[in-house]
Amino acid sequence: MNLPKISVVTVTFNAVDVIEKTLLSVLGQRYENLEYLIIDGASSDGTMAVVDRYRDRIDYISSEPDRGLYDAMNKGAAAATGDYVIMMNADDVFADDRVVADVAAFLGEHPDCDVVFGDTEELWEYGPVVRRPEQAYRNHKMCISPQAAFTRTELMRLHPFNLQYRYAADFEQFSTFYLAGKVFLRIDRLIARVEKRGGVTRENHLASAREIYSIIESQGFDVRREKRRILRHIRMVDTFKRLTPGWIANPVLRLVARYYKPL
Repeated sequence: MNLPKISVVTVTFNAVDVIEKTLLSVLGQRYENLEYLIIDGASSDGTMAVVDRYRDRIDYISSEPDRGLYDAMNKGAAAATGDYVIMMNADDVFADDRVVADVAAFLGEHPDCDVVFGDTEELWEYGPVVRRPEQAYRNHKMCISPQAAFTRTELMRLHPFNLQYRYAADFEQFSTFYLAGKVFLRIDRLIARVEKRGGVTRENHLASAREIYSIIESQGFDVRREKRRILRHIRMVDTFKRLTPGWIANPVLRLVARYYKPL
């Protein structure tokens, strides 16, 4: 069985407090045909000093100003030489040291696969929630996480992240692949643990949702009724979180998150 080369891209910017755990997670993977790339946005807080401690184990390092997260991801995909690429951003980690090896074996058995995706454990302020998507694209919503998806590198180059979108360029990219008939396969495995306590998208939940629905509508779907309902729910949740003490809000949100995810 011919096993693929896997490129892991970590995008960083002023991540000195969290970058090392991501570095160790990637470098600790038990898979030899792995390439690791660091794309830094000219950090000024000591991030690169941490990266430099592992320089001899990293295949490609760039540190220069960029136009944001998605521009940095595009740079990583452009520099990658692997057959497949996954974005494992600073503060996120693989679930264990066998993830890449297991996914590579799966891809070796399914050479026609364009995107393989698995489960994600999201780490929220109210506790962890495991997402187990059964499909890649359902009810006009992208269910998979970029940190749990291995994408054919040539696809990411043919359709890079659209910098027109500040929050949802990953949604636009994956949904474009799916609607074009690319092959998505699920692997029954926990892939990544993803930090959700903060971050640009989480801090701008409503703006992110609006951007996602703008993309959906541009793809020809009529989701006006759903859009009004979901945006109303997001406003309610954001208001609840803002006005309710954490000791009350967190247990409620933890229960809700097990059964309901608007986006």
